Amino acid sequence: MTQQPARGALVAILGGVALLGALWFMPDITPQAAIPAVGQQNEHGRIVESFGPDANGNPRYSVEVVASGERFEAIVQVAAESALPGSIEREAYEVGDEVVVTRFTGPAGGGTAIISEPWRIPMLATVALAFAAAVVIIGGLRGLRSLVALALTIAVVAKVVIPMLLHGVSPILLAVGGGTLVTIATLLLTEGASRVTLAATLGTVSALVATAVLAAIFTAAAGFTALQGNEEIAFLIPLIGERVDLQGILLAATVFGALGVLDDVTVTQAATVEQLHRARPDASRAGVIGRAMHVGRSHIAAVVNTLVLAYLGASLPLLLLFALGGQDPLVVINGEIVAVEVIRALVGSIGIVMAVPLTTLVAAALVVRSPAPNAGT
Repeated sequence: MTQQPARGALVAILGGVALLGALWFMPDITPQAAIPAVGQQNEHGRIVESFGPDANGNPRYSVEVVASGERFEAIVQVAAESALPGSIEREAYEVGDEVVVTRFTGPAGGGTAIISEPWRIPMLATVALAFAAAVVIIGGLRGLRSLVALALTIAVVAKVVIPMLLHGVSPILLAVGGGTLVTIATLLLTEGASRVTLAATLGTVSALVATAVLAAIFTAAAGFTALQGNEEIAFLIPLIGERVDLQGILLAATVFGALGVLDDVTVTQAATVEQLHRARPDASRAGVIGRAMHVGRSHIAAVVNTLVLAYLGASLPLLLLFALGGQDPLVVINGEIVAVEVIRALVGSIGIVMAVPLTTLVAAALVVRSPAPNAGT
């Protein structure tokens, strides 16, 4: 890497870190009135003593809250009627184990506490460090820039998008607007300021708008219920009521789901146009567009398959459940819980397909400035 590109990469990284710092210290804009009292609190604790089983056979422990040092008794539910999935087969805890403990503070809770699961943050941090090391070792400064962009994306969603949703802002507007901001920031970090970045950004935003519009049209035409086959929405309804457009949240999820793949497609397509123009500066704009579309068609096949497989992978346990039921496949697909995922996958794929010609045309208009009238194609 020459000195000038290296200096530009360092400036981009420092700028991204500065934005991350600004988001980190930004005041919490979550409306406090939107946070209901759920009657329970999850805390990071450490087992300091074992008391043996209680009258129901549930192991009892003394747990110390790591943050405050407060100690209290907690049990591990092992009965068949336990409401904690996986607790039946969980290995016994030992003194010194770090855990998540759920304290029930409501009137019906009686001040009880339950050890719900192990504390996994150290293990997750190890995996994250391995991922970051692999990206930096192989990708160098560009890899480091991509990590900063990833952190910035997560910060924008956590610090801006989710609180604004709780304020009642339209989820679709947030998805498109937030997606646009994330795209601009990440592309500037990873690619730098250039015509390629501008073309990729415009192509991504255009495809995001098209995806949002199509998702709204097809979702309305499908006649889904407010739940749209989503269990999490059922939990949200009693907590946030009508303050938030829950159907809009699911539409926004479709837009965000396509965003990651869109960035890849648009950057690749814009860079292809630029490289074709550099290889043959005398080529006409139509010739560059034609060759770039040839590359784009090959890219479409791969990324569309990737998106559909991602949705299928997330729904695989559900598909297995339906298969064991011996139902007609068409009846299964017609069911809301499956049809919602089908529409998300297909609408997201349509947005990706549209991004290829849109980005190609924009990039050609920005990069191929003066096509020669007698140039070859």
